This record gives sequence, structure tokens and C-alpha cells, in this order.
Amino acid sequence: MRLRHDDGTLVHLAYNAGVHPAEDLENLIAHLTRYAVPVRKRLGVERMGIGLWLSPTVADHLTADRIELVRLRRSLEERGLEVVSLNGTGGRNQEVPGPDWAKPERYRYTMALAKILAFLLPDDVRFGSISTIPIGWRRDWPADLHTIATRRLERLARELRGIYSVTGKTIRVGFEPWPGCVLETTEQALERVCGIDSEHLGVCLDACHLACGAEEPGAALRGLAKAGAPVVKLGHVHNHAGEMSNTGAVLHDTLTAMLSGAVSGSAHIEVETHNLAVPGRAKGPGALVSLLAEELAWARTRLTGLGLQLAA
Repeated sequence: MRLRHDDGTLVHLAYNAGVHPAEDLENLIAHLTRYAVPVRKRLGVERMGIGLWLSPTVADHLTADRIELVRLRRSLEERGLEVVSLNGTGGRNQEVPGPDWAKPERYRYTMALAKILAFLLPDDVRFGSISTIPIGWRRDWPADLHTIATRRLERLARELRGIYSVTGKTIRVGFEPWPGCVLETTEQALERVCGIDSEHLGVCLDACHLACGAEEPGAALRGLAKAGAPVVKLGHVHNHAGEMSNTGAVLHDTLTAMLSGAVSGSAHIEVETHNLAVPGRAKGPGALVSLLAEELAWARTRLTGLGLQLAA
């Protein structure tokens, strides 16, 4: 869904379609029909955003065959769906992180996603976002791997600038800090990543990570503001209770910082419901559709509470 602030800022709200992953294009399109379209209708909107997860196999297929890429874009448009963000964290399946940034496979996969996203972006949208892993696991990360990864990120930034020069679309890759990884905090992400290219490389903030106290949200946002680095995406936003905290406060603080101009970014917000996906799927497609619609409706209410209006 699109929402607009009084100052004209466009906010994109989507759900992470990794809750129903597909390993080929046929199943991907089938999942859009089975899940995303009913969710959109439940919400009563003509257009809804989804954050796609594309397996490396599907990404390779789409970059090798432009006809298939056109087919995917048309399938989205016909179903009233749009994509401004891709989940680039997974490997061969959504639950496994896949290669780290010292390996060429990670670079090739991310660049494939960037090219796909530049094509899928709606004509009136200039920014696309891709979330990725926090470099690699810290326990397996000697100094020489850091040097290799840094060179890959420098190359990634050059290629993303090239995409902009050809398409006019800015594709940003956001590194999501996570405990036990090379990038555990926003501060570490700023130090190791954003100094390379603060226009195309930034931070993907995990709302649950912040809400659970792994990082103090205010300090993280102040660091981003000081560095001028973008919040590429705010992910893992949800309302469900249980083992994870409600992320409403983080959503409020982050959006307030972005809309006030204190923190830059493209205002991409992604609802994630992995913890509910398994019981939802067990009860059939209708149950998962209901869960997704409820979470999106909750996030929409929080955003309109900040003064945003639904946009066409």
C-alpha cells in the first residue's frame, strides 16, 4: 500500500512474501494469486505492495530471459500488486542465509536482484530496496575475509551506480545487523558499509531486533542521522504477541525520524509474519491470508495515526 505524508513523502507498506516461498516462476505467480490477491481484497485497496523473495534459481532465470521478466511484471500489474523491495537474505531457501559476502555467489545473487528490481519498479517510483545479510558470521570471519568482502561491496556500489545511470532507478542494498554476525549493530554497519557509498548502501533496520532491546532505537537512529546513511528498509514489523515484542514503538520512532528529515531513506516498511506462517499454512490458505491482512491493517492504522493518508 502507498501512504503519503503532508510533506509529500511516499511511504510503501508491504508484506514479506517469503512466508510462502516459491522455487520457480510458475509457483511464484500461483502464490501471488492464492495469497497476495485475497490479502489485497481483504484490505480494500486497488494496489498493494509485496516484498518478494526470489531464490537464486528464479533470479538467474529472470535475468537470463527478459520475456519471463516481462511476464512477472505483467502478472503483478494484472493482480494489483507492486514490488519496490526484494528480500535478498536467503540462500537456496528462505530460512537459510546462504553464502556470505566473501563469496562471489553472494555478489552475483544480489546484482541479479538489483537488475530485476530496477525493471519491476513502477514507472513513478525512483527507489528500490534489497535487504541482505550482515556480511557473515563473526566466528568465521578472519581479517582477510573482511578485505575480500569490502572489495565486493565496492564493486557492488559501482554496479548500482551503473544501474542508476542507465535506468534512472536508485537501487539500495540494506545490511541488516544481527547478533553473532560481523555487523551486530547499526554502528558497525555504518562503519564497515555505509562509508563505501552512502547513497546505494545502507542499513535495513529490523524492528523486532530493536524492540527486543538488542539495540537502543534512539541511539541507532541518531547514528544514522549523524552519518547521513539511509534506512533502506524497516522490516520485521508486526503486532502479534508471544516470543517477540510488539514493534509499534519502533515503527513510530523510525517513521517520525524519517518524516522529520532527521534520517534519510526511501520509507519502505515490510510486515513479516514468519512465526505465524506455519500455523497459518497448517489451517489452509485462508488462515494465512487472514493473518497477513490483519498485520497489514495494524501497520496501516499505525501509519495513519502518524498523519499519513492513503495514496492512490
